[in-house]
Amino acid sequence: MTSISPFRVPAPYLCFAIGAASLVSLVFLRSISRSSEVDKRKTIPSPNATVLSPLSEEGVQKLPYPPDTLPGARDVKSHYGSIRVYEWGPADGERMLLIHGISTPSIALTDLAYKLVGKGCRVMLFDLFGRGYSSAPTPKDHHYDSALYTYQILVCLNSSPIAWSPFTIVGYSLGGALAADFTSYFPILIKGLVLVAPGGLIRNRHISWKNKLLYQSGGWVPEWIVERMVAKRLWTGPETSGQIEAEPDAVENAETTTTSRNNAVYLSSRHTLLPSNPYSTVSAVVNWQIAHHPGFVPAFVSSIRYAPIHDQHDRWQIIRENIEKKNGKLEKVWLVLGETDPIIVAEELAEDAKGILGKEIVTVRVVKDVGHEIAIERADSIVDIVGRALEREEW
Repeated sequence: MTSISPFRVPAPYLCFAIGAASLVSLVFLRSISRSSEVDKRKTIPSPNATVLSPLSEEGVQKLPYPPDTLPGARDVKSHYGSIRVYEWGPADGERMLLIHGISTPSIALTDLAYKLVGKGCRVMLFDLFGRGYSSAPTPKDHHYDSALYTYQILVCLNSSPIAWSPFTIVGYSLGGALAADFTSYFPILIKGLVLVAPGGLIRNRHISWKNKLLYQSGGWVPEWIVERMVAKRLWTGPETSGQIEAEPDAVENAETTTTSRNNAVYLSSRHTLLPSNPYSTVSAVVNWQIAHHPGFVPAFVSSIRYAPIHDQHDRWQIIRENIEKKNGKLEKVWLVLGETDPIIVAEELAEDAKGILGKEIVTVRVVKDVGHEIAIERADSIVDIVGRALEREEW
């Protein structure tokens, strides 16, 4: 609780400081993205550079994640490699930045994106570093922490041909943790914050001793063994079926396997992410990343270790302070939670979020009969909340 916020400066200079910081960050990013070369020694290339070239057009279309599957695709250069970004919808529509979870790339939010565009929104999605068609900064040189992901978000925003301020963030799982973290640092940019089964406040008692041992940094387990064990946990193919005992509240299994709680069971691994592509099941996409993106598992491991998934009470407190001081346009935080989610337990997160943000700031909606796969399978519920967050009577 002793971290120092860049926004804790005396009034009336607060708003000026925030605006100046945001402007300087964007200008800095524009400069370095145009003038610097990627250090390839410290970057693991994406499948875009290693897998696609030998495939025929038919072979590409049979991939679980074809590279042209969403509109407005572009590959954005950065210090840490290439970032796959998708952006489409009316140029004058409400800006919606969608951030996916820890294991499935941006196409996990395909249904949500199209439905928001159908409401007249301008959407942007991107593959987090080490997922999908984005490169992976080598974890030996770069932690997958708040700083790295904040940089990536700013680069993506800066790559757009239109202005992206202010905008609404919809973050799912790890993406929810990143959305809250980003909002705490850049309140002047954010007008809406919708967190779907977000990380950030997961109670530490849900971390098993096995996971603590497996993911400890610099532990006695060699890194190649850690990565191999994590890959087996993530893999849902027949080769490893039954070899790894899955824990019901393990983060690795959140988006890819059966989730159960209170005698209810929901299977997300067979859900098709792209309606026109029968190959694009959740499990197939994750397995494809394991097999063809050498940076995926290392990025996953580093994210578990360093991303803002746990103990983010101080950053969420700063969100409250900025709202109370009217630093930016954000007035409320919306939580969308799955009733049977064993990873993000609805009653626990609702209690903790209200305790930090205040009951007058946070609004919680618990969606019945769905678990952690809520963002993938219940896009309509999220769209409804976004409409309420934007105070749209007709939505």
